[in-house]
Amino acid sequence: MVITKTTDSALTGSNLRLILHNIGVKNLVVAGIFTDQCISSTVRSLADESFNVLVVEDCCAASTMDLHNHELAVINMIYCHVVQSEDIAEFIRT
Repeated sequence: MVITKTTDSALTGSNLRLILHNIGVKNLVVAGIFTDQCISSTVRSLADESFNVLVVEDCCAASTMDLHNHELAVINMIYCHVVQSEDIAEFIRT
């Protein structure tokens, strides 16, 4: 499945939200670049739609480590759980 992303949030301006709901997805793992922009916007949108979200800290990046760390701290408080890639590997195995 290919979803074209045209804004910071993967849900804005796409049919991703509808697709996820229609196929019964409730839990999502998010990784990518621009932690303080695209990751944050997508995670906030997903949380607003009642998805359970994990963000993989060591699979995301921002222009500086300060921006990266700050945004992870903010979204971890309210919108998601921030984890390491090794945690995801264990989660998938179980």
